[in-house]
Amino acid sequence: MGVSKRKAPSGQGDSASPTSAAKRSRTEELTGVRFKAQLRDPQGSGPALEAFVSAAKKLPREDVYDVVEGYIKISVECAEIFQLLSGEKRPESEMLLIFQVFEAILLRTAGDLSHFHVVGTNIVKKLLNNHMKLICESLYASGYRVARACLNLMAAMVTQGPEAARDVCSHFDLNKKTLYTLVTKRDSKGVHDVRLAYIQFVLSFLIAGDDSTIVQVLEVKEFIPCIFSSGIKEDRISTINILLSTLKTKVVHNKNITKTQKVRFFTGQLLNHIASLYSWNGIADVNLENPGNFQV
Repeated sequence: MGVSKRKAPSGQGDSASPTSAAKRSRTEELTGVRFKAQLRDPQGSGPALEAFVSAAKKLPREDVYDVVEGYIKISVECAEIFQLLSGEKRPESEMLLIFQVFEAILLRTAGDLSHFHVVGTNIVKKLLNNHMKLICESLYASGYRVARACLNLMAAMVTQGPEAARDVCSHFDLNKKTLYTLVTKRDSKGVHDVRLAYIQFVLSFLIAGDDSTIVQVLEVKEFIPCIFSSGIKEDRISTINILLSTLKTKVVHNKNITKTQKVRFFTGQLLNHIASLYSWNGIADVNLENPGNFQV
């Protein structure tokens, strides 16, 4: 004989569950204050960083608490995160998260939280002056995921504006041959890989830099051309499109860059790579007239 289940008293049961779930959600929500406190806990920094990165990916949204804004409002110098970089060497997994947290903050201070631009500028200066050696070591010595995170972080640093772009350009060696090997690191699944992160790092200088920085970048022999000589036809059309469009608007049509500087950059080999894209059916959707646009 079966045992009947007791029914919940009227007013409880289904109606109580959403209320308690909502209370739990609010209790567990990562706020700026909670994040700051967790970073001070030696045992809690890893989970806190991971939760911050996860929450930041959903922002900005009106219906979601903005933990990025909440944190930088109460910690304008991001001292707790920098403290993690100043102590003993962290595991690679934690370094990855620290870089991603800084990237998340910088993307916002360069975008919809531009009223906190001074926060972003100060982060860039501290990273360049105190932690660039660590970033470079991670970029070249660590695995695939950390290399990608380093490039993403440096691109976010550049996007803070012309001054930041100039500072990154002067503090980071763009002539390093090992840097160019990163452009060949693709992911077989076609996800956001090291190569794409490299391309975005390059584009950040052209988009955020002033004319003098753009010229300085153009004069680095392989920094941009290595993208075209390393299987560019395997890239997504959207990636090729933005690369060509940015070169067109920021270099070819830039009247503040001299013809001599343009000729020096657009070598015959590079122009051949660009021209080959237009004769390739896969690039038919690119909104550029013809290779003649790149004749200088």
